[in-house]
Amino acid sequence: MKRAFLSLILFFSAVALPLLNGQEKAFRRYDFSDNKLLKKRWHWRGKQFGVPMTRFYVAKSETAHDRQALILETNSSSGVIITQIPPEIWKKFPVMRWRWRILKKVKFDKEELDDQAAVIYFGDGTTLRQNMLAYSWENFPDLGKVVKIQYGMGTRNVYRICMRNRNAELSRWYEEERNVVEDFKKLFGRMPKGLCGLTIGANSQYSKSKTLVEIDFIEFCEAKTRVPSPAEQSRMIAERRVEK
Repeated sequence: MKRAFLSLILFFSAVALPLLNGQEKAFRRYDFSDNKLLKKRWHWRGKQFGVPMTRFYVAKSETAHDRQALILETNSSSGVIITQIPPEIWKKFPVMRWRWRILKKVKFDKEELDDQAAVIYFGDGTTLRQNMLAYSWENFPDLGKVVKIQYGMGTRNVYRICMRNRNAELSRWYEEERNVVEDFKKLFGRMPKGLCGLTIGANSQYSKSKTLVEIDFIEFCEAKTRVPSPAEQSRMIAERRVEK
């Protein structure tokens, strides 16, 4: 089934992913500076029979803040890496900020909704039901477009928000900022519950494409005191240059 991929994006397995402990439990910034830490803090999921696994690895990137970045590389492949965000983190630091860039142009078909050059999920749920926000780098959708998608007969609900599309410049860093808790509350009508999942994915199995994206960092920050106006919120995802 074409859309079976999302059924494999489980924030919680039957026994749950290992909880972050000690100082890692308070970890709220991912700098992607070391492959050993990547494998320690993240779990690989989503490989389908006959479909290659998307590659996730840390490599040198001269214009990244720490000269290292997380590489998402697809070749007609699919896959995600997953970690957990405990409630004491997302309640205190509800704003997710991240910095990314694309190094190969997206060539997905206009109607293809399951392939993204990169996507970052935030949400809650169990093995039986999940609610997720998907901040995606796609091809044709307009910036800011929100699409609701259901998988598994309604057991997995996703709101996909287009952050970047085909008009993005190659090799240019873009910095994004979203209050994921407010987005979740607005779209799902309630606050997230308990342990939440943070998932990074890149998929091109249906469009048979090759993509290459770098993520400099992902961090969770305190919310601004003043609520941005609608115009300001629109500008949050507008294209803007970031100093290298």
